[in-house]
Amino acid sequence: MNKTTFHCDISICNSMCCRNCPVLTQDEVAELIANVKKKYDVDLERKRYFRSAKGEHGLYFSVKMIKGQCIFLNREKRCRIYDCRPTLCELYPAIDVDAVDERCPGIQKNEFHEEMLDVLKKRYAQEIDERIKKEHTFMFV
Repeated sequence: MNKTTFHCDISICNSMCCRNCPVLTQDEVAELIANVKKKYDVDLERKRYFRSAKGEHGLYFSVKMIKGQCIFLNREKRCRIYDCRPTLCELYPAIDVDAVDERCPGIQKNEFHEEMLDVLKKRYAQEIDERIKKEHTFMFV
């Protein structure tokens, strides 16, 4: 998949993107744990860093939040696992297939080209589509 990212100045927004709590599948959590171990040589304990809930198609997870922000933020409001962050975090400010987070200063100041937002939304839709396919494959096996 073509990666489209942007770089923002977190001093302006105080890490607004890290106030969303992405839902992750078991596979995504396992991949994140493995990637963080490989990249940063840190062992993430599932119970310490993730909350879980049983859904119709299995377990789902979310990153734990502390005082309304992601547990992976450091004191300087920087992501400690940035190079391994979940795809839904990477796609911010896209928060749905047809929506962006209007609280993002980059959106408020029109710093994003419409084409870039369209690519982010399309990638978001592809990510959701892939998750649905995995769930249905899992359900029928």
